[in-house]
Amino acid sequence: MKRALTGIAMLLLPITCLNAGSTIVGAGSQSCTAWMNRKKNLVVKGAFESWVMGFVSGLNVSGDREIVGRGDFTAIIAWMDRRCKSNSSDQIGVAALDLAMELAGNAAKR
Repeated sequence: MKRALTGIAMLLLPITCLNAGSTIVGAGSQSCTAWMNRKKNLVVKGAFESWVMGFVSGLNVSGDREIVGRGDFTAIIAWMDRRCKSNSSDQIGVAALDLAMELAGNAAKR
């Protein structure tokens, strides 16, 4: 059982530090163009938005400081919309990391 859990953990590790060239998996690996088109399909919309919320929440939990505050879903989605509209070729995961960095900067000012 322990070996199986270790194996599963090793498969999930590629999402570490984007600056180190790590792989983004799941919906976060899609382009911002796909993010902007997500509203055409409710399943895709839900998957993309859930991925971003999970990613930011995961960074929040793993960090030293609370970065998401009250967790304003609407504000996070609006931020992603603006970011992806202006950088359509970026990956959703890269945009979400930029979001998290901005949230962390804002949290440091509080």
